[in-house]
Amino acid sequence: MNPAYFAVCPPEEIMQTLCHEMCHLWQHHFGKPGRRGYHNKEWADFMEAIGLMPSSTGAPGGARTGDKMADYAIEGGRFLEAYESLMTDDYRISWMDRFPSREKLMAAIANGTTDEMAGDLSIMGLAGISVEDGEITFEPGERPNKSNREKWHCCKVSDEAAFCLIQRPYISKTLLTRRISPRGSP
Repeated sequence: MNPAYFAVCPPEEIMQTLCHEMCHLWQHHFGKPGRRGYHNKEWADFMEAIGLMPSSTGAPGGARTGDKMADYAIEGGRFLEAYESLMTDDYRISWMDRFPSREKLMAAIANGTTDEMAGDLSIMGLAGISVEDGEITFEPGERPNKSNREKWHCCKVSDEAAFCLIQRPYISKTLLTRRISPRGSP
């Protein structure tokens, strides 16, 4: 899953890819994966069970198993049902690469879908996105001030500065206090 493609791929395709990869993960933990890169019958059956039809061509009629596989959504299947439910809740993929891959960008320009793509990018918070003569121009807005982020916590155990420069904000104060308290202290 490459976020460079998220800005120029339809959300349904992104979700299909995510589910495709999740089926590999399921098979790795609970099934018997085939040799490296091979999509076997067990994987294909699980894909069908979640509403995605594996296909070597990405369209009806392709082989269900093989080395290079694509998939398509089964009409009335579980995947489409879940996807449509998710999209009616005003869901957006907000973690896409700020600068999409050149080949996907050129394909979007050729297909005339740049206006839709520019709208998706502006939702991400990129200011000044414009589409003129088949070119998308990105003018990033102001960057947030990150200098005021909390870099350390004071454990309040000692007045000595050495104890207070603990640069692990993800550890709870209780845990920090226990780790650096003098021996014999609670």
